[in-house]
Amino acid sequence: MAIELYKTRGIVLRNINYSDTSIITTIYTELFGLQSYMLKGAKKKSPIKATIFQPLALLELVVYKKEKKHIQFLKEANVEYFFTSVPNNPVKISILFFLNEVLLKSACGEEKNTELFSFIHHSLKTLDSMKENFVNFHLVFLIRLTKHLGFFPRENFSEISTSVFDMCEGKFVQAIPSHAEFISLPESKLFYKLLSCDYHSVSNLFLTHSQRKKLLNNLLLFYRVHIRGMENILSHEILSQFFANNHPSVCD
Repeated sequence: MAIELYKTRGIVLRNINYSDTSIITTIYTELFGLQSYMLKGAKKKSPIKATIFQPLALLELVVYKKEKKHIQFLKEANVEYFFTSVPNNPVKISILFFLNEVLLKSACGEEKNTELFSFIHHSLKTLDSMKENFVNFHLVFLIRLTKHLGFFPRENFSEISTSVFDMCEGKFVQAIPSHAEFISLPESKLFYKLLSCDYHSVSNLFLTHSQRKKLLNNLLLFYRVHIRGMENILSHEILSQFFANNHPSVCD
């Protein structure tokens, strides 16, 4: 079977050491979805250096593609977009690691999805470009991501008639469900407000540290209801603790 060459953009998700000199990198590509690539000699004498394969790095790739092969090979890899503010901002670094874990466990399948790729690509560049008001960035990312995953909530909240968010149904309902996967007032109202936010308007959503943590926990529970494998997200606790310890002025 012939091996063909393709140019594609990619978003790095994970690296695994294969030997003293080589790694296997998992990349979400624009053309092929989730792919694994062997980088022989990437830690030593190779034109492709392991250092560019940082979490959520945006790359331009020339790849070999052989059908039914689990691990592919790279011919070329270059940085497509150089992050300028993220590497020097502890808050943004923490957000990036959290998004990385979420994407690994929820979003990236082995199939082409250009809309999802564009959303992630645009979101990462937006985070890098933001100079302020980005402490709630991850909340907007999570709720916007559900649109691409097929379970964006129905925006039918009403304090009078439908004030309880049923996670299983993905909509606001009148009565408390018989199961435990729901959000009641006032957290449902806050959840509803998040639905209409984008990365810039979220600055109008003033949250205490406690509210932010509850909203994040509710979002992750919502993901667990709809996606298998989301049970062991760990980085959100580190992210919440980081906000509480290092940025009290934006948390309380």
